[in-house]
Amino acid sequence: MRFLNVYPKRIWATLNPIGAFEGHFTFDLEQYGLITKDVVCDVTVSEDPVMVGQWKIWVKPLFDVDMPHFQKFVETLNHYVFDVLRFSPNRSALGKDLPSVKIFFDGIYFDMSGTEPVVQKINTDAK
Repeated sequence: MRFLNVYPKRIWATLNPIGAFEGHFTFDLEQYGLITKDVVCDVTVSEDPVMVGQWKIWVKPLFDVDMPHFQKFVETLNHYVFDVLRFSPNRSALGKDLPSVKIFFDGIYFDMSGTEPVVQKINTDAK
């Protein structure tokens, strides 16, 4: 049995007046085999004011769900989104919609059981 797994679902945020994206991060959380579905927390995606083009996801800490090593999870999430997926937010909008960040996570989870979080693929062959 796994100690702690995070199954990210989506980040959905819209551009605010100061140029950052604000919205929600939705995920499932598994602790000792108990699954909490559709946990939602506030998220901000902002560009580094000094290093133009360097973005960071800021996730508001969860106070109603006990999640050890939350900060390490957020650091690994940032690495996965910006370094592995090479995602780069766009402040331009299509049509009349506000500019937004929409990231959907399919088939992965963050194994938080060890000293460092590890991104794993969900085994769809399990029966």
